[in-house]
Amino acid sequence: MKRILVALALTFVAGFAFAADENPLPKPDVLTEETVYTSQRLSAVYDTIIIRDLTTEGAELSNLDSEEMTKLEAMKPLLVRTVTDSIEMELKLNKLFKTIQKNTQPKGKAVILEGAFTEFNAGNRAVRFWVGFGAGKTYLKVKGRLIDAESGKELATFEDRETGYRGTMTLENFADLFPHQAKSLGENIVKFIQKLY
Repeated sequence: MKRILVALALTFVAGFAFAADENPLPKPDVLTEETVYTSQRLSAVYDTIIIRDLTTEGAELSNLDSEEMTKLEAMKPLLVRTVTDSIEMELKLNKLFKTIQKNTQPKGKAVILEGAFTEFNAGNRAVRFWVGFGAGKTYLKVKGRLIDAESGKELATFEDRETGYRGTMTLENFADLFPHQAKSLGENIVKFIQKLY
């Protein structure tokens, strides 16, 4: 009889834990694409966030000639650092997480933010000028995820495309726009995290 009660209790606990993950938190509706897997607020479980620099390998390069590609290659470290610094600053300003670390090994109850640039699109100034309506716009695209540092379990995934800063009608080139767009990407990612916090 004791074994049956213990088995029932374990089944109930396992079923409850499974059911908890069946009802994830609502999507924050901040970024272009969002999937939330966790049913618990980040603040209830984690006191530390580790921000890993976005990678740039394999990103699509659009509307760039060979000279512009050379410029972009030189800019990539700046863009990566800008996103990371923007995320760190916004997390601190919004008082999210007790400890914020960059590119460190996780210890304790930590969530890891990692991702990659997926597209660098330099746009087309002539198309923006003559066609308008958002045609030829310059933008950056990223994808990323929040994962539990202990288990490696995905808590949420996202994708975002940043075309902002000067609007779609600006005649500035990508070298002027990308740094501002990278900063905005960091701000948007923190808005997403804040809704899950």
